[in-house]
Amino acid sequence: MQEGNPARPNFSFAEAARFWERQRIWYNAVLCAFVVLWVGFTWPHFRPALTWVVLGKMLVLALLANLCYGAGYVAELFMQPLFSKRYRRPVRWVVWTAGMLAAALVENYWIADEIYPDFNRDSAALAAGVNDMGNLSMASNVNFPAPLAVVGFLAGCVGLFVAVAAVLVFWFARKPKFARGTAIALGLGVVLYGGLLLAFSAASQGKTLARGQEKYFCEIDCHLAYSIVDVKTHTDGPTSDYLITLRTRFDEKTISSQRPKDRALTPSSREVRLIDDAGRTYPAVSSGGTGLMTPLRPAESYTTQFEFRVPKDVSGLRLLLNTAPAWPDHVVIGDENSWLHEKTYFAL
Repeated sequence: MQEGNPARPNFSFAEAARFWERQRIWYNAVLCAFVVLWVGFTWPHFRPALTWVVLGKMLVLALLANLCYGAGYVAELFMQPLFSKRYRRPVRWVVWTAGMLAAALVENYWIADEIYPDFNRDSAALAAGVNDMGNLSMASNVNFPAPLAVVGFLAGCVGLFVAVAAVLVFWFARKPKFARGTAIALGLGVVLYGGLLLAFSAASQGKTLARGQEKYFCEIDCHLAYSIVDVKTHTDGPTSDYLITLRTRFDEKTISSQRPKDRALTPSSREVRLIDDAGRTYPAVSSGGTGLMTPLRPAESYTTQFEFRVPKDVSGLRLLLNTAPAWPDHVVIGDENSWLHEKTYFAL
C-alpha cells in the first residue's frame, strides 16, 4: 500500500494523549490506594516512615512511576500503524491493564520487602526512633531500592533492544516518519535514564563510619552487614603495617518474605583497599580468617583479617569495602559503583 494512502495515517499524538492522559488519573489513583491500604491495615507499623525525608523519597518514586507510564506512548508507535481506529481502543486497554498490573506488582513488592521489614520494631525502639537495622538512614551501598534498580536496568535493556529493532523495521519498511518517531522516543528514554542515574549519584553523600558501625550491602532479597572490629598497627622503617579485622554478618531481620529463612547466601565479590587523604589507594598484601565469599546463613557471622602496608607518612587513611565493579554496576541507578556516586568508608 502506498505510504500516502489515507488508510495508513501518520502518528497522531493528540489521539494518543486523549486516551493515556485520561487513564493516568486512574493509574495514580490505584497506586495511591495500595499505599493507603498498606498504611491503614498495618498502622502504627509505618508511623516512623512519616518523615519529610521518607515522604520526599516517595514523591520521587511517584514521579518515576509516572515517567514509566510514558511507555504507553511508545506502544502507540506500534499500535497506530498496525491497527485501524476501530481496534486501537481495545488494544490500548489491554496495554494499560498489563502496565497497571505490573506497576501494582512492583509497588507492593517494594513495600513488602523493602519498606515493611525496615519498620518492624518494638515500642522501645519506636520511642527511640531506631529501626531494626540501626537507624532510618543506615549506611548502604545503594541509595535507591535495589529491586527497582535491577528491574529498571533490565527494562531499559529490553526497551533499548525493542526500540532499535523497531527503528530498523520501520526504516526498511519505508516508514521514515515512524522510524524517526521511534528514534526520538529512544533518545528521550536514554536521556531520562541517564538523568535519573546522575540525579541519584548527585544526591548520594559520602560517609565515614566509626569503629563498630555497619555498612549494609543489598543482595536483592536480604542484606549483609560489614563492620571493622579491630585494627592493629606496626611501624617498620619507612612503612606501617595495618592488620584490620572485618566482620561479615547476615542480618536475619532484612530477609524478604519470599526467601526461605534458613537458605545460605554466597556474598557477591568484594574489593577491599585503603585510601589516604590524597586519594592514593593501597590493596591488601595478605588476608586470613574466613574468606569474604564464604556462604553464611541468616544470623551467622564471621571475621576476615586483611594486612595492608603503606608509607608511614600518609594521613587520613580510610577503608573502602565495595562490590567488585562490573560493567552493569556503572549504569544501575543508585548503585555505589555507578558513575559519580559517593562512597561509604570505614574510619580506622
